[in-house]
Amino acid sequence: MKFRFTEQADFTILALYGPETAEVGKSVYDSRAAEKKAVFFCLKGVNSDGHKFIGQAIANGAKVIIGTDESLLLDWYRHSPSCTFIVTDDARKAMSHFSAQLYGHCYRSMKTAAITGTNGKTTVTAFMHYLLNRSGIKTGAVGTEKVWDDQDTRSFPHTTHTTPEAPDLHHIFHTFADEDIDAVALEVTSIAIDQKRVDGLLFNVGVHTNLTPEHLDFHATFEQYKQSKMQLFQQVEKAVVNLDDDGMGKDLALEFTGEMLTYSLKEDADVTARIVSVSENGTEVDIKACNEHSRICLPIYGAHNLENFLAAFSACLLLGVPYEQLTQHAPGINMPNGRLNVIETGTDFKVISDFAHTPDALVSAIEAAKSMQPRRLIMLIAGNGTRDPVQLPLLATYSEGKADHIVATAEHPDKKDRQAILTDVLAGFTAPEQDNISTALHRDEAIKQALALAEAGDIVLLTGLGPLDHQIIHGQEVPYSELDVIHHCLTELQTSDQKASHK
Repeated sequence: MKFRFTEQADFTILALYGPETAEVGKSVYDSRAAEKKAVFFCLKGVNSDGHKFIGQAIANGAKVIIGTDESLLLDWYRHSPSCTFIVTDDARKAMSHFSAQLYGHCYRSMKTAAITGTNGKTTVTAFMHYLLNRSGIKTGAVGTEKVWDDQDTRSFPHTTHTTPEAPDLHHIFHTFADEDIDAVALEVTSIAIDQKRVDGLLFNVGVHTNLTPEHLDFHATFEQYKQSKMQLFQQVEKAVVNLDDDGMGKDLALEFTGEMLTYSLKEDADVTARIVSVSENGTEVDIKACNEHSRICLPIYGAHNLENFLAAFSACLLLGVPYEQLTQHAPGINMPNGRLNVIETGTDFKVISDFAHTPDALVSAIEAAKSMQPRRLIMLIAGNGTRDPVQLPLLATYSEGKADHIVATAEHPDKKDRQAILTDVLAGFTAPEQDNISTALHRDEAIKQALALAEAGDIVLLTGLGPLDHQIIHGQEVPYSELDVIHHCLTELQTSDQKASHK
């Protein structure tokens, strides 16, 4: 498309050097992805500055360069006068707004839901994806579980773990709009909000799950983290709010001025649920909403997952799905990959994988596992070398005394020392030397220890890694399959037992 920046740009232009009009077809933030008709945005990060890669972007075909360093852009203009160089006050904001323009704001043709919170975003997104599709609304999903259309995963560029950068996100929206997708559920992180990946978007529904301390290595304070989350609700028409969340639920319920549905397991809210019973088949609950009442059995466990269900249920109501349709389809929902998944092992004990990596999520996973009434609970906790180090000892503090045996380990060490990560985790125990706490430097070793302890009727709860197919080691994503490791360990243990029985 031919774009006249001085007239059409939906972002601040402080100075422009070169042609005012350019033929554009792609927005990029990685100079290696630049090509003919590409607009290259110079983003400044903690460890890199996109201004250093202007030369590579131009060599690869970019004709428009947008950044914040005016003297450098002017110097480059003198070398490449046929290119357009634009100075703006915020390159990330400019990139988000331009990407939306480039694709004709096509997200507006679909119903959109933005899900945010410390825990539960992926589960709420998965539940919404299921309920909306089953209700006849073709729905895509974007988040930690990558990108789904209404039926399967898609191989879109997804350079961040949860919320894509703006050019990638709007490319996904554009593809979905072309494929007649009716709705999109999107996980939105606090970092994505701060980095303006969704700047300028107006979502039909915003969903709040909960707020507990996380990403404080990025946000510096809990209040800054909270305000990032609160900011999203200035970009939504309707809101779903968890009244049981002390972190920001009640503040959000008071401050939001648009249409809103509140949900709760404890308080008088618009949408409520009460646990009736828990069995092998799941959790039987009484649901109340829209002056209706139903008793249904959901194939989920734990109060936190019931909260996630209420969040998804409420959001679907706000998107116009009738109560009767939702209660009809609800018993068929499944937990997303890595969220309290029972792994088929053929053993007489259960092995459960859960992504829990924050103290609050860890407690929820433990409570959910205990609701299944195991003979004993054996659990693995893992210190993550890429996350906020303040959280590491809290994993031990919040799990101590809540399991019959705990195996502590390190994962995603990146460039950190595994033993140092493990030492930080162990510092959270009041008595790390007790017999029911053991350690392993590597996750596969820890899994083998936990499985070796298990007997009939036990539950082995593996927390941390969840659905991820890699670990970050020395800056590289090294392939790792939790499922393969579990089955390999079980085979080794079975072989060892057979040898012992023949002696």
